[in-house]
Amino acid sequence: MKSGYLYVLIHPSQPDLYKVGQTIRHPEERLAEHNTRYEKFAGQIVKATGQRWELKTYISVADPYWAEAIFWNATPFADIPFRAGIEIQRMSWESVLAGLEAAKKAGVRPAPGPLDDHIYAYKAWINKRLYGRGITLIGEVRSKTGKSDFECTNGHRWRTMPRNIAEGEGCPHCRTGTREPEAILNSITTGIIYLLLNPSKPGFIKIGLKYLGMEQSSEGNFGEGWEVHRYRSVEEPDLAESLIMELLGSPQANPCEPFEIELSIAEQAFRELHYRLVSEIALSERAKESL
Repeated sequence: MKSGYLYVLIHPSQPDLYKVGQTIRHPEERLAEHNTRYEKFAGQIVKATGQRWELKTYISVADPYWAEAIFWNATPFADIPFRAGIEIQRMSWESVLAGLEAAKKAGVRPAPGPLDDHIYAYKAWINKRLYGRGITLIGEVRSKTGKSDFECTNGHRWRTMPRNIAEGEGCPHCRTGTREPEAILNSITTGIIYLLLNPSKPGFIKIGLKYLGMEQSSEGNFGEGWEVHRYRSVEEPDLAESLIMELLGSPQANPCEPFEIELSIAEQAFRELHYRLVSEIALSERAKESL
């Protein structure tokens, strides 16, 4: 982490128009860029008005990105840094001073806490689907439908929903890693685990497992009379089978054989399976990071 500056620019066309930014270089250098780079929003104002930005003030800060975030959080415009990175706003000088005062006290950003298990599980989920496609996950996946950063082997970076990448979307610039969804499913192994009941065997259950992907699937022939009572899609079928037997408290080696147990206990085990599976996958991912 490098120290730097938080700076405030003003524009002669509107006395209450401010550009706030952060830099590890001297603010005068950034001022020159804002006045000459016409493709940027600040430069477009210069081009349209024929008037240049002026440096109003700047402060030294230990963590420029953090100081900038704290600045905006101290103003009525806390969402500004996330509006396409423009960070230009009409506001009162009092608001600017309040932001600067907060930024002076900002220090450095707090150290991140440990990641939740589900974030590790999402990372394993997407990396399984990225294997051999020339695309790398940058950072973390906090939601399948949120936004994460990716980079292709040609050096292009972009931000999109992980679910789109998992379903075959490639690099938007060069199409590296683009795949048909069926091709991705056939290149990985996932599965479905079942809780089975048999009307002719009251008080007994059986666990069924169906493998998906790797260009093969088990049709899940569970035996005569056995019917699906519950089922769950699982990323790691063998691990899921082992965990469900543990949750059921069954010592038998063959989970395909029926055994006697209260249905309410079996249903609770199925409810807990997802969280145990996520926890075990996260444990494995953390171990990889420590190597």
